Amino acid sequence: MEQKTFDSNFLIGILLIFGILLWFNTTQIPVEEYNEKSQVEKNDVNNYNNQIQSESIEPNFIDEIKKDEPKDFELEFYELSNELLTVIVSNQGGSIHEVILNDYYTYDSLDLKLVSDLDFNFSFYLKKQKINSKELRFINVLQEENKISLEYQDQDFNELLFTYELLPNSYQVKFYVSTREVSSYIEPDKLIWAQKINQFEKNIDNERNTTTINYSYNNKSSKQLPLMKDSDKLIEAPIWIAHKQQFFSTVISSDNTFQSANINSVQPENDQYVKYLKSEFLIEYDSNDNNYVFDLFFIPNKYSLLSSFNKGFESLVPLGWGIFGWVNKYLVIPMFNFLENFGLNYGVIILLIALVIKLILFLPTKSSYLSMAKMRVLKPEIDAINEKIEDPMKRQQAHMNLYRKTGVNPLGGCLPMLLQLPILIALFRFFPASIELRQQPFLWADDLSSYDSILDLGFSIPLYGDHISLFALLMTLATALQMVYSNQMSSSSAQMPQMKYVMYTMPVIFLFVMNNYSSALSYYYFLANIITFAQQAWIRKNIDDKKLYAMLQANKSKPVKKSKFQQRLEELSRQNQKK
Repeated sequence: MEQKTFDSNFLIGILLIFGILLWFNTTQIPVEEYNEKSQVEKNDVNNYNNQIQSESIEPNFIDEIKKDEPKDFELEFYELSNELLTVIVSNQGGSIHEVILNDYYTYDSLDLKLVSDLDFNFSFYLKKQKINSKELRFINVLQEENKISLEYQDQDFNELLFTYELLPNSYQVKFYVSTREVSSYIEPDKLIWAQKINQFEKNIDNERNTTTINYSYNNKSSKQLPLMKDSDKLIEAPIWIAHKQQFFSTVISSDNTFQSANINSVQPENDQYVKYLKSEFLIEYDSNDNNYVFDLFFIPNKYSLLSSFNKGFESLVPLGWGIFGWVNKYLVIPMFNFLENFGLNYGVIILLIALVIKLILFLPTKSSYLSMAKMRVLKPEIDAINEKIEDPMKRQQAHMNLYRKTGVNPLGGCLPMLLQLPILIALFRFFPASIELRQQPFLWADDLSSYDSILDLGFSIPLYGDHISLFALLMTLATALQMVYSNQMSSSSAQMPQMKYVMYTMPVIFLFVMNNYSSALSYYYFLANIITFAQQAWIRKNIDDKKLYAMLQANKSKPVKKSKFQQRLEELSRQNQKK
């Protein structure tokens, strides 16, 4: 007999499995390639104000503008609000100062200011000089119930008017820019929207790894900048651009107004803020119309809400691509929304989802376990073949002859299990991205969208973290239990001793991966493993090994028709033996 040794390829396989988990976490939306030479340098964040100022008007022209401004100018703020948003506008630069989402709070119970310390600038050409709105003082202000207009007028009566209109019961703000030319043309140049993204969630690393800039050309879908590295990209004629965070987004949209946009994302060297995002739009000049309209959305990343705008905003929720996205879109989300209507606790909703999905998968699961049972009862015959035949090729051929005569498919235990893979990966994307779970408590977890810490270690373990997540720990134990029981139901570990390493290694990998993930995800996997264990126990109880073996022996007396593929394999085997 051949000596069974450890295969180094097995270790590579384990590493690949771990890599796949990380890959599905980071590749949720297609990302276009970008030129590495255009990558943003870290010091650009500290110098972005200088970059704008370097494009400003000449000093003598600034003095000329300020002659028209009253010396007693006072900085003032004006508020627009509805049930969902509070928008604060400043008369300095006519820009948005803050945007507060009224129904949401940060992880430490503060007002959620989606926009603060915004670097906003609309540049124009006036009298062949370039001016920046951020340097202008809008003296004339007219405020209505849900609208505010800020007007700047120079000494020649050329006018610039910014109007913000907050739509009722909406996350949308209409932004109108109009000019009135008297002594000189006024040509729009660029709109700059740049901000340092503040931390809103408990886990800043997960928040940073999901914060980026998305852009759309067609109001149907979007692409995004890379999540894990700094990037800078020039895009032509976008319809909308979104500064996307883990659960919230700021979207700037306009039809046929953006000639191009330069977007960039920079990760800081510390945790003072999450990321620096900047979008610089080149405005299309229309000499026949001095009015420009923009739609600003300050919005939670809730799939149903985003879909209601019919602009492709739902692509901001990373549900996964291909079949994984379809599973979430057509199975998980409808089921989640249906159960949510009953006002149930989200922990109960996740339990019901687990039960429904495992019920759907019961038949392929039963087929898989039945196939493993057939392999198990044939193990004595397999062992006899292994002892009798030493040549690996002949031994494999004898195995296949036995399987064919008894009507056993050696892959029958694997193929049904593959049906579960799209659902497992889809839920791996769904739970961490669901704003519905944000700050929702269940049992000891105070936020199902983040990790549940039952013990803060006071130090950080590489790849694991500085805390212990109980749901992740329970999920790991349930996975190990389920694998041990599955191992007892099949003969694969006896035929392939290296499988026992998988049984011991995979739960440990899951423990390290899931410790910092959404507790809802760990909780679901825990439930799925427990339900699977119960299904296995029930199936095992209803399988009589003696009757099953007798049925397989009866199959040997039946005529077996060889497929063309089997005939070719046998012919190839005979040719190899002659050589």
